[in-house]
Amino acid sequence: MEERIKSIFSTVIDVSPDQLHDETTPNDLGNWNSLNHLVLIAAFEEEFSINIDPEEITIMWESFSKFKGLIVQKVG
Repeated sequence: MEERIKSIFSTVIDVSPDQLHDETTPNDLGNWNSLNHLVLIAAFEEEFSINIDPEEITIMWESFSKFKGLIVQKVG
């Protein structure tokens, strides 16, 4: 699951999957900005047929680990 998440994430924001680690934050990646964060949310909602709440979107902005964790939790 982690590799699939990395693949989608890196494709959407146009970065190498090697740049994505649990500690990675938007400050570490120039392409992970507020607009692309919303594009990421939409891509993951569509890919996994899930709904992400506004407060969860904020949490997912903290780090790749938080982003990945919430996706894994939602997908079950």
